[in-house]
Amino acid sequence: MVGRGASRVPERWTDYIPLGCRMPGTRFIAFKVPLKKSFDQNLLPEERFSPHDLIRKVEERKEELGLIIDLTYTTRYYGREELPPTLRYSKILTMGHEIPNRKTILRFKYVVKRFLTHNKDNDKLIGVHCTHGLNRTGYLVCRYLIDVEGMEPNAAIELFNKSRGHPIERTNYIQDLQKRAMKNSCELKNLGSDVFRKKGSAPAKPQKQLVKHHPSQAPLAVPRNPSSAKKKRRPDPMAQGQPQELGHRHGALGQRQLEQKKLEQKQLKKLEQKKLEQRQVKKLEQGQLEQRQFEKLEQRQQQQLEQKKLERRQQKKLERKQQKKLEQKQQKKLKHLEQNHVEQRQNHVEQRQLEKRNHLEQKQQRQQNDLEQRQPCSLAPRNCWLSPAPKKKHKELFPPQSPQAWLPQEPSLARKHRRRKHELTEQEMS
Repeated sequence: MVGRGASRVPERWTDYIPLGCRMPGTRFIAFKVPLKKSFDQNLLPEERFSPHDLIRKVEERKEELGLIIDLTYTTRYYGREELPPTLRYSKILTMGHEIPNRKTILRFKYVVKRFLTHNKDNDKLIGVHCTHGLNRTGYLVCRYLIDVEGMEPNAAIELFNKSRGHPIERTNYIQDLQKRAMKNSCELKNLGSDVFRKKGSAPAKPQKQLVKHHPSQAPLAVPRNPSSAKKKRRPDPMAQGQPQELGHRHGALGQRQLEQKKLEQKQLKKLEQKKLEQRQVKKLEQGQLEQRQFEKLEQRQQQQLEQKKLERRQQKKLERKQQKKLEQKQQKKLKHLEQNHVEQRQNHVEQRQLEKRNHLEQKQQRQQNDLEQRQPCSLAPRNCWLSPAPKKKHKELFPPQSPQAWLPQEPSLARKHRRRKHELTEQEMS
């Protein structure tokens, strides 16, 4: 098989002609299963054969399809929605490699007969296909021609092989079709013998019955053996004396026997007609029963298909709902995570800002405390000999962090005494 999964092409599908010719004298046309567009990826453009291609090729031959009978045991090749609404479609599930059972054969016949009765005025075709359009299609088409149309099995098989372009491959199908000739001949013989029989009695023998009705007289019917006829033609000694009376008697007896024969023949014909009528009535009743059974089967299959469709739709709805729920849950989780992440970032930023503010406030408080504790010198910092300017090396090694670091430090006790002395000396000099 070419491809994988639901789009794999059937085995040896490309080895057969897609569409055969119309079978002469019938409305049947056989072809292999058409494949939908999903199979095109595994096929070449020349090998593709879709339902649209089937209808196009039939129209090119100036013909029209009225019915398609699908015999495949699957629904993955194509669907009813790919066919036009005016075209009738019938699905008959048949297993491959096996002879179809009685139900499938009867349903095939019923579908064909119903189509033909409804389409007497037109010449629409009946398209039949299985996977390759050979074995199952050939068997059912030939079986219809043998059982309904009265065609010989070999003639039906040859007709199908020529019109399809490929012969039927499986021997079990061919052997079963050839056995149908023997069965039909046996049935005809049994029907011919049953006409002259009554229910619960042996076959009738008119000569013996005549003898039983007239035991005292000789039979007037012509015997089969010539020797016995010569013997009976000899005159009896008792008949010489009364020739005229015997002649009259023999004439009357012959007329009576002829009348009796005619009556018996009429009765036999009436019995035959009654039997034929009874058989026809039985056939009609059987046909009606089969039609009812087929209608019931079709209704059941349609109900099953509708139930399957409803189940599929419900499953799809449930899957969609589950997907929506999962998507909503994922979206909620993502939103929640994003909100938490944003909140965490905001909290982190706020904490940093607070820490910075606290740190700055602490620095400012420290600086203020330092300034409050320090007492500034009365003299200018340049003229004050107690606060020498820092050296360059000291600046380079220890650069000031702030201008407040270079303010004059608090003087010691010795420096205070010296300042007082200096102030006193200046006052005295003045």
